[in-house]
Amino acid sequence: MENLEDGEKNGREVELKLRVDDLSALMKIAMASGGVPEQTALQINAFFDTPDRVLGMRGLVVRLREERVGRKTSFFLTAKGPGQRSGTLTDSLEEETEIDAARAAAIFAGADPVDPLEGGPPTRVHLVGFLRNTLGTRKVQLLGKFKNERTRIPVELHDGAFAFRAVLELDRTLFPNEQVHHEVEMEVPSDVDPEIASRAFYALFERAGVVGRTAPGKARRFFAALRGDRIE
Repeated sequence: MENLEDGEKNGREVELKLRVDDLSALMKIAMASGGVPEQTALQINAFFDTPDRVLGMRGLVVRLREERVGRKTSFFLTAKGPGQRSGTLTDSLEEETEIDAARAAAIFAGADPVDPLEGGPPTRVHLVGFLRNTLGTRKVQLLGKFKNERTRIPVELHDGAFAFRAVLELDRTLFPNEQVHHEVEMEVPSDVDPEIASRAFYALFERAGVVGRTAPGKARRFFAALRGDRIE
């Protein structure tokens, strides 16, 4: 799914995620994982849609993420399509490309955020076509942003005798109206059965003595908070 050499991600994203109560719970997960945390990334997630959210109504997301790790700043443009959810497991279309600071600035100034995703593999062409057809002649605009602090931890998890490597993402997210959520995410490696990954993920929470709970995706919670809703 992911090509680390060119900053591209294409195809499907299969991910496990559980919300936890607070920062203390995240620390317990980190300790129980046995991994070494990487330097925390400071992310600003910007979302684009029409004012009446024609993309959101079709389960589509266009996001531009600024990520700062130490002195390095990167920009990632992401399109997501409709997905399926089963408990903690989400499976959705996702296309992502890294862009430079100049192109990011142009998008914030009004350039089309979908343009950098044009071309590429069939999965990307399909998703971009879906976006274009949904929009028709309408243009998207920046609707809002939220901040996220993400600590990645490379880990080795086990399900019985089967072991696999993955990356935990421990998030502290500041939504509008000063609503703070804490969450643990893990993208399921493409060569690992999602059911196996799910059992190992739950086992980690059990070892840590942490209770996790399911929650809607961050984009959905963000737009709810932007409307003034209290998101629990």
